[in-house]
Amino acid sequence: MRARSLALTALLAILALPSPTASAARCTALPPAGHLAVGDRALARGDWPRAAQALACAAAASSDAKVAERATREAFEKSQMAPAARAAARWLELAPNSEEARRHLATALLRLYRTDESAVHFTAVLDTAWTDRAEGFTALLATLAREANRTGAARVMERLAERDGGLPEAQLARSALWEQAEHGELALQAARRALELRPGWRMAQFAEVRALLLLGRMDEGLALAEELAADGDALAQLSLGWWLVTAQRDEEASAVFENLRRSGTAVPQALEGLGSLAWSRRDYEAAGRHFSELAQQSRGDSTALAYLGLLADRRGDALLALRFLERVSSGPRAVASQLKAHELNVESGQPERAEQVLEDYLDTSPESTRDVVSGLAARLVNDGRGDDALRLMQRVTALYPDDTDLQLGRAYLLERLDRVAEAVAVMRDVLRQRPDDPTALNALGYTLSDRTDSVTEGHELVRRAIAGRPDSYAVMDSMGWALFRLNRPQESLPWLEKAWQRSRDPEVAAHLGEVLWSQGRREEARKLWTEAGEDNPDNRSLQRTVARHQG
Repeated sequence: MRARSLALTALLAILALPSPTASAARCTALPPAGHLAVGDRALARGDWPRAAQALACAAAASSDAKVAERATREAFEKSQMAPAARAAARWLELAPNSEEARRHLATALLRLYRTDESAVHFTAVLDTAWTDRAEGFTALLATLAREANRTGAARVMERLAERDGGLPEAQLARSALWEQAEHGELALQAARRALELRPGWRMAQFAEVRALLLLGRMDEGLALAEELAADGDALAQLSLGWWLVTAQRDEEASAVFENLRRSGTAVPQALEGLGSLAWSRRDYEAAGRHFSELAQQSRGDSTALAYLGLLADRRGDALLALRFLERVSSGPRAVASQLKAHELNVESGQPERAEQVLEDYLDTSPESTRDVVSGLAARLVNDGRGDDALRLMQRVTALYPDDTDLQLGRAYLLERLDRVAEAVAVMRDVLRQRPDDPTALNALGYTLSDRTDSVTEGHELVRRAIAGRPDSYAVMDSMGWALFRLNRPQESLPWLEKAWQRSRDPEVAAHLGEVLWSQGRREEARKLWTEAGEDNPDNRSLQRTVARHQG
């Protein structure tokens, strides 16, 4: 039976599917066939937690490695990581030379934030699966880079590289994963070590640039990027263009992309850069030209379709917007495009089509369930249906009880509905499961600092988060706001200024403006809020902040 992440009718009707059966981790005294029968019945009714638990119990009771393998695969397919880890451990016990069993166990443990245990098994995979360790590091980098637990993935790679300090591929993998985990200093250290081991290695030079930019060392990073692009290499020139965008040097970035377009080199990528820059400066006519050309050249590039859909919506052409947005089924803009298409279908009186299109998307991209659910829940809140939004989140977290990111999503929803004590309780539970995770630390720390009197505790949690993820603008923002709430505005200001410089995020603008206002710099605060509001007219935090200071 092929897994469906969650039928859309359940998302929209909230309680349309039967509630998952709460089941303890202990197994009842049934033979393997009995557990398998229970698991199959649960699968048939869509009760993934009960199914995965029953199949894991079958694996524990059976001496057949195939039973444990099936239990592991079913649990993975249904995103039930705790029973997946138990079943994979049993599979490995019964088939100790199975590389696949060990890979499944290592991945499940990483997704459960059991990083040290995960590293043990990934180390064994590295030692046994490749005779060429450089090839092994390259392959495991690709595996770990896909994981949502980015800090955990970087820590695993750090462990893997301990015995291979002289291998440039190990250092490059370290750099790439620490960059993803927003720890620029460790990323830079690893990139430079890779270059010591293999001077002139382009991939390591690119990694060095990315680390410098992450650290905010823009001039140094861009100078190196320009050196790399000087030989006319298309990848280096494209990278330089996007790095200039990161540094908010848009005119220079535009010149790089325009030169690439005119030379006929990497034209689709250059058009994407030009279109994105035009969009950011709200030149929608130019953006439309660039993205239309990109769509024609690439036969349906997902980025081009997403922007063309948004442009059509801005012009009030819902049917044309839908033609574009419904086709965005992959890439970083897929979830937002599908949610927008769903909204437009509902508004145009086509609720059945809205459900079918989004259900088809979830059927092919079950990994997007969390983001789709969060988007639908946010829309319900905007429509004044907070209770329905909470029931939706409760329903989905019950289907995926091991997904602590979904639990955090529910906590954010509770906080938005002013049920702060409940939100804090959920966040504390997540932190117990992820005690050293910067995301969990920051979520609870910021909420305590912003919405409760426990500001000192909140500040301490954010301090721990910034130690683990020092180059995250979101954590910088939390640190600045916690210091402001502790009546330390002079200390808070540099954190918020750095967060704003790196993100242009409206939430950061709201906080930075508050601090500026408190220091008597009211014109600067107003100018900042106006600038942020032009790009984010619907941001509720910014709107509330501005409203408090009107007049």
